[in-house]
Amino acid sequence: MVTKLKIRRIEQGIKQKDLAKVAGITTQYLYNLESGKAKNPSIPVMKKLAVALDDSVENLFIKES
Repeated sequence: MVTKLKIRRIEQGIKQKDLAKVAGITTQYLYNLESGKAKNPSIPVMKKLAVALDDSVENLFIKES
């Protein structure tokens, strides 16, 4: 499953290692978030990723029913 997080990162042309650095997480953890292996990032991490991708936490992480 490709997550909104990964799609947005690719649309922005940002490399995983660069986004991970901005968010203060490892590249492996970002990979796990993007692949759905990691399911519950902390609120501060979600906010940092959303800001870096010029998007909202809700759009990137809240699943639509």
